[in-house]
Amino acid sequence: METGKVYLCRVERSKINGNYTVWLPEQPDDDFVDLLVDKNDLLQGELWEILLKTGAKDSNLDVSKVYFAPEGDVFVSYTSDYELSKNMEKILNELISNQEYFINMVHLSGFKL
Repeated sequence: METGKVYLCRVERSKINGNYTVWLPEQPDDDFVDLLVDKNDLLQGELWEILLKTGAKDSNLDVSKVYFAPEGDVFVSYTSDYELSKNMEKILNELISNQEYFINMVHLSGFKL
């Protein structure tokens, strides 16, 4: 789903096992994201996982019931908890649409800049 320059996170329910997949497609080129990925030797999907976990901690959201499985530049995770998946979706969409929030989570995560 494209909004302006970013692709929003989505939650989809598996027809096989009923779990919820939270996924964020590869984002269009962004110099700051590219800098973080290169400087910290990460793939984009791993970057979003770290920032999501930082945002979850900052929001007192327990993500211990989540299986994280980023695939290259795509963020993917799985959980059986619908409310948790929607809260994760909200954090990821805030990260990609609110630069101030993104920068705050980058600083809280301790990334090298």
